[in-house]
Amino acid sequence: MKVRITTLVENSLGENLALQNEHGLSFFIETSDLSRTSKCTRLLFDTGQSNRFIYNAGLLNIDLSKTEKIILSHGHYDHSGGLRDFVQTFGPTFELTVGTGFFTPKYAYNNGTWQYLGNNFDCRYLEKKSIGATFLSADTTEIAPGIYVVTNFPRTCPFEKPNQRYFTYNGRSYEQDSFTDELIIVLEVTAGLVVLLGCSHPGLINILETVRARFSKPIHCLIGGTHLVEADEVRLEQTLDFLRGLNLSMLGISHCTGERATLRLKEGQKNFFVNSTGTSLYFD
Repeated sequence: MKVRITTLVENSLGENLALQNEHGLSFFIETSDLSRTSKCTRLLFDTGQSNRFIYNAGLLNIDLSKTEKIILSHGHYDHSGGLRDFVQTFGPTFELTVGTGFFTPKYAYNNGTWQYLGNNFDCRYLEKKSIGATFLSADTTEIAPGIYVVTNFPRTCPFEKPNQRYFTYNGRSYEQDSFTDELIIVLEVTAGLVVLLGCSHPGLINILETVRARFSKPIHCLIGGTHLVEADEVRLEQTLDFLRGLNLSMLGISHCTGERATLRLKEGQKNFFVNSTGTSLYFD
């Protein structure tokens, strides 16, 4: 299987300054089955917060109209906000996959104020547009040959505590957000596993330890968001030690990783790159 993963939008720009960046994330995944050269799989993992991923895809000669599935990592605006633009542009010609609790309204609490961080659409919108949605509850689901959606991450790392400012609203009261809806994508390639992260709200180490427990291959490449932007010095150093111990061949975490963690990774890991808007990775 040949795989190309293109970052359609991310917080930062790479060398192509004609592209548009934003606080958000969107990956386009294309695979071709070498035993059946006519068979291709085209997936979107997250849609950023606006239509910028669509604009960028046009400049990168990527035909999003052929997208078969859209997987949304969790119900925050910067990962799901572009779905309505996709539907308006290309129609409901895809299967949507989300996690359990995806549509529970999400908020951030800041000094006595509540700020809505959730989706700009709900189940009624999906029904109106005739979009079929799958709510994943199984730990690991193969959605295409060699491509898996993983969820339900055990919280085993003692220092990866839930962020105290994130909440959900059940219609009566606010509750701590446990991010039961968080999904990641794992691809099997010749060199090992390629892991795509949304924001890693359940904890980066918790997520990666789950991947190692559920798959027999080593992790070859890690890209996406880690939410280390809010990690204190102790947690950051322990996380960096953990990443060094994985002996990854490629490490391209960005988005919510934060400038401090990114700088430390640049200084300490030869295989690190900033996975910016427009980056493409190729695997066999």
